[in-house]
Amino acid sequence: MTKNPKKAAGAADADEPQAEGAGTQETAVCGYAEVAGEIGVKPATIRYYWSQKRHLLPRPDALVGGKPLWYPATVRKWAKNRLGTGYRSDLKSPDA
Repeated sequence: MTKNPKKAAGAADADEPQAEGAGTQETAVCGYAEVAGEIGVKPATIRYYWSQKRHLLPRPDALVGGKPLWYPATVRKWAKNRLGTGYRSDLKSPDA
């Protein structure tokens, strides 16, 4: 069995998220648990949002194995502008 020389040399795995900008210093990513911790819900809630209500989440910065990953700055910005608990847009009149 032969070894992959690129892998041995520490080349990035194809499944690892890559920063969009060449000078991006933020390399950590947040999964379901980290996003849930940021807004105070269970990770299952974030998984549900991803599977059924993607409009409630920010666009992921990377996908690995079909699972979304976000940079911490993306999560913080989204959480800051997120509607509060109990917000029901269906109760607002269209004229308001």
